[in-house]
Amino acid sequence: MKRQLTFLIIILPLLSLFSTLEAYAQGGAPKLIGAEPAPTPKPNKTGVRDTKSPSRAPANPTLAFGEGKNGRLDPKTSDKSADGSYYEEMILNAKSDDWLSFHVEGDNPLLGLQILDKNNAEVPVAKEPSGDYKINTPTGGVPADGEYRVRVTGMLIGKDASPFKINVNRLGLTVMVYVERFNQINSNYRESDPASVAETLSKLEELVRDDPSRSTAFELLGRIYLDIRKDIAKAEAAMEQAIKTRGVALVKISFDNKWRQMTKSRSGDYSFEEPRLGWLKIGPGQVTITDLSNNSLLNLSGQQIKESTKAVVSGKNSEYNLVTITADSARKPYIFAPKTMQPAETDLVIRLIQNYVVGKTY
Repeated sequence: MKRQLTFLIIILPLLSLFSTLEAYAQGGAPKLIGAEPAPTPKPNKTGVRDTKSPSRAPANPTLAFGEGKNGRLDPKTSDKSADGSYYEEMILNAKSDDWLSFHVEGDNPLLGLQILDKNNAEVPVAKEPSGDYKINTPTGGVPADGEYRVRVTGMLIGKDASPFKINVNRLGLTVMVYVERFNQINSNYRESDPASVAETLSKLEELVRDDPSRSTAFELLGRIYLDIRKDIAKAEAAMEQAIKTRGVALVKISFDNKWRQMTKSRSGDYSFEEPRLGWLKIGPGQVTITDLSNNSLLNLSGQQIKESTKAVVSGKNSEYNLVTITADSARKPYIFAPKTMQPAETDLVIRLIQNYVVGKTY
């Protein structure tokens, strides 16, 4: 009996080993019951995950200067503020020296405007009597260069949408920036230095491109082109822009203390008996003559001027081209001479008076 048990103990492991070796010999691997691994999933050939990605929110529209943007406040699609008002948001890229105006129009009388910076801080705005909105910061511009979120806001009554249109206009530079730049240009200007004249003209031309809405740069441009460069065409163009922007055309003049005509001297030439120097200022509907210290000597409106003509006085060695203004309630005409007394400068003065004072072309 013991021999039989010993035989079984020896023979059973050998049979098991023989079965394993036979399976390997046939190219297979032994499988363990209950330990079969799960099948590996097939790769996605498109490289896209099977799980559907969440839809992205549409990007806010971008505002461009001078281009209107239509939109609507809709209780179904617009965002809602804590106070119950709705808003549509747009993106505006602006610089701190931009002088901006925002115009919002629509049938809803409760429309408003809100501007937020990148840190979600509100930029103050003020509504003017015209209905337009302006930046209401100490500088008159946004705090820094960059991207801003502009919101058209409003309360909605009922479920109806409220259409609107917004327009952002760049009017020029903020007052602070413009004044600082002009004062720097003017303080560095030396009319006796050709290099300074050239640099001043270049910087003034740049300034009027950046801000064509203000007059002082045009006024100085007109003076330099007339007095220094002797370029009548460019002087006239600058002077016209000065008048159209509510400034004046400045011309240096000479005249008699009592507005008398030139008299002939012993040498045969002509001159004013009591000569004085001053400024002629031609503005919208108004002519003003001052002394060199800007003390007013004469003010005439377009309605008071009956006629402005050229008077030519021929002397022994020169010809003098003068301007004569006849006005209501004046017993005699006002006579003065532009600085050069040349026909081109005199004709320029008469054109400006006729077009912008009497004719009111502005």
